[in-house]
Amino acid sequence: MKPATFITTSWDDGHPLDLRVAELLSKYGLRGTFYVPRIAEHETMSAAQIRELSLAFEIGAHTLHHAVLTEATEQKAWQEIAGSKSWVESNTGIRCLMFCPPNGKYRNRHLEMVRKAGYLGARNVELLSLDLPRKNAGIMLLPTTIQAYPHGSFAFAKNAVKRMALTNLLRLITHGRSIDWPELTRSLLYESLRCGGMLHLWGHSWELQETDQWRRLDEVLRCMSEFAIQAPSLTNGQICQRALLSSASTDEVARREEMDL
Repeated sequence: MKPATFITTSWDDGHPLDLRVAELLSKYGLRGTFYVPRIAEHETMSAAQIRELSLAFEIGAHTLHHAVLTEATEQKAWQEIAGSKSWVESNTGIRCLMFCPPNGKYRNRHLEMVRKAGYLGARNVELLSLDLPRKNAGIMLLPTTIQAYPHGSFAFAKNAVKRMALTNLLRLITHGRSIDWPELTRSLLYESLRCGGMLHLWGHSWELQETDQWRRLDEVLRCMSEFAIQAPSLTNGQICQRALLSSASTDEVARREEMDL
């Protein structure tokens, strides 16, 4: 049986240009999760804009003040993690399943806080991964594949070495003949279809504007949409829910096999 493949996208910081990203996702029938802080260094969407966005897309938490957790006290980190969940839910009227730490910086104790606050999962910034979410500290930890940003090869290599992710490093060697992010996305999409897993595109709308990436994003989303039948597009939360159910089923099978021995 051919292994299952899924596509997901996520967008950080809650900038008003997120609405432009949402239009492109809708244009190509793709899902997305928008991680929105209440306040950030850049301009953020109004409450009305967030509510409008939540009608078609998942809204995840991104702390209240775009706070870097590794620079915060324990009390401050908890307030930012738990408070952002309450803030998103009060704005949208929808349960907030997902959390993303600003700048991708966190420690294991912060994952414990994410679990305690009632989230299903957390998204990190592990690049070049095609893995489905994996359980860590009682929550589902969701990696990413490609950032919609013109990184150099050193950035990809540093990301893999920092996480001791040998598979990701080998993937850079295999697919990194061009580090042009649209071309790399296409190459990794084909690998995900062959091997199964998840292709996860993420970025910042304000960064797309600053680096003039809108046309290239349009091309990549169009390419992703062409594979939607083979690789369904899901939100980050939906991906984590599926992975959790699959994990529970595997655990149950293992438990029954142990009882039969």
